[in-house]
Amino acid sequence: MTEQQGVSQDHEPFRPRFATFKSIRAAQPAWDSYDSTRDGIRPMPGMYAVSRRPNWWGAGATPEELHRLAKDSGIPVSWVAPAHVLRHLLDTGDHDARLGVLVDHQDEIRMLCKETAEYCDDEWLGDAPEMAAKVVAAWGDGHPETAACMALLAVEELAHQVSRVDRSKKHKGLQDIAKAVVSNSDWFPQGQTVLSPLFPLYAQYWAHKGHEVPEQLSRHALVHSISLGHLSKGHAIVAIMLMISLLRELQERCDEVRDDMHANDPEVE
Repeated sequence: MTEQQGVSQDHEPFRPRFATFKSIRAAQPAWDSYDSTRDGIRPMPGMYAVSRRPNWWGAGATPEELHRLAKDSGIPVSWVAPAHVLRHLLDTGDHDARLGVLVDHQDEIRMLCKETAEYCDDEWLGDAPEMAAKVVAAWGDGHPETAACMALLAVEELAHQVSRVDRSKKHKGLQDIAKAVVSNSDWFPQGQTVLSPLFPLYAQYWAHKGHEVPEQLSRHALVHSISLGHLSKGHAIVAIMLMISLLRELQERCDEVRDDMHANDPEVE
């Protein structure tokens, strides 16, 4: 009797199973409806992060809803806000109340920002990781407004790198790319969603023309006129989150490029 003949007919030989794009797409509605605050804690599916950001797991929200939150409020939703905080933000319609949510959960957000920043260590990122570490440290020392000013210095450079917007298009180009629509049917919506907070950040504002200070965090309101009222603790947290979110997105791209390089040439360092 051969080894093969000795295998019980009641048990099929083990065959590895691989996730396909079709199976991932089929699972996405269930993934997006899972709310950890309502359904309890569950482990993240292995292939979840292929088309979603890890911090979305358990938020009970679709990419379209998260994009709308980021675009309307300017609050980053990729990488840097825990899922239950995202759920609170989505359930809160008023902008000031949303800022209050960030302040109430600032310790959790700061810890996630710190962990996220520490992961960003690729040499292609230049001085940005060290700058992020200093920003998070200043925040931890009780100086969120100071940290936010430093973070906003880095945001513009990081935004151009992530968006690949031609620098000649300046702020208008960044705002234009940020307003692109995210649909639940998009294959990889997370790439656009990280840019969505740039839409209100670069909204037109001119103090000398009598424009009202924007409700959402505005780069122009801080640069064109000194406004400590606008740079509230909530808006300071938004600025820091935005820098870390963009930096982490760049690290993700560095990882992807290096993976491709190693796949094509295993001896590449």
